[in-house]
Amino acid sequence: MTLNIGSSLAGGISRVANRNGLLLLVAYLLIGAAWQIPFYSAVVTGLEQSGTPTGNVALPAIDAPLAVSVSAAILLLLGLQWLTIVTIRTFVGGHTQEIPSEYYTRNIVPVLLNSLVGGLIYGVLMFVGSVLFVIPGIIAYVAFIFTLVYVAVEDKNFIAGFRNSWQLTRGHWLRLFGLLLVVVAGIGLISGVLTAMTSLVVGAIAGEGIGILLSGVVGLPFSLLILATLAEAFTQLRESQKEMVTS
Repeated sequence: MTLNIGSSLAGGISRVANRNGLLLLVAYLLIGAAWQIPFYSAVVTGLEQSGTPTGNVALPAIDAPLAVSVSAAILLLLGLQWLTIVTIRTFVGGHTQEIPSEYYTRNIVPVLLNSLVGGLIYGVLMFVGSVLFVIPGIIAYVAFIFTLVYVAVEDKNFIAGFRNSWQLTRGHWLRLFGLLLVVVAGIGLISGVLTAMTSLVVGAIAGEGIGILLSGVVGLPFSLLILATLAEAFTQLRESQKEMVTS
């Protein structure tokens, strides 16, 4: 069995279009919207403390001490990362109606730490590869795309996640690149257009602050679809890997 782009996209949609997908989407929207308020509040407070005028800055912010805003933003950002781990576990597990309780708590502290460190290193590898030469950046993006999946699903540390992702994707780089190109270019384009339209339309009707707040979460459903598509591709490749081992 090899990676199929069409079935990966169809499988990704089916993993989202169910009760669990809806619950996870609502959770993303709530936490994503809540995170923006302390984040923008910290930005506005930081500008004010630096002496920069903020009278024309239309951001969804509240008046709060900088330390409080920064702490709340960090906690909610960790909440989004935790939700991503739960989402990956749910999608890879193929659960549609109920999310197993262990997905919320199983080894969650080390998994969370490894996902953050692994994600940071993954970003650095892509950046360095793209700066030095475009091809290494693309290879890093494709070869290590399942690092977070291994960390979340199999409780791997980020080093093992990188190694296992490399092994899983070898021989499938072109098909994976095609899939990611369709997902990132297609879904990313739609998400970008909707985000811009939401900011303009809602901003003109309800104010720029509300427009920025809503535009910041309108792309989250597409991020969920990308995770679901990656989960489907991961499942296909892992089954193919198992078939090769047993044959």
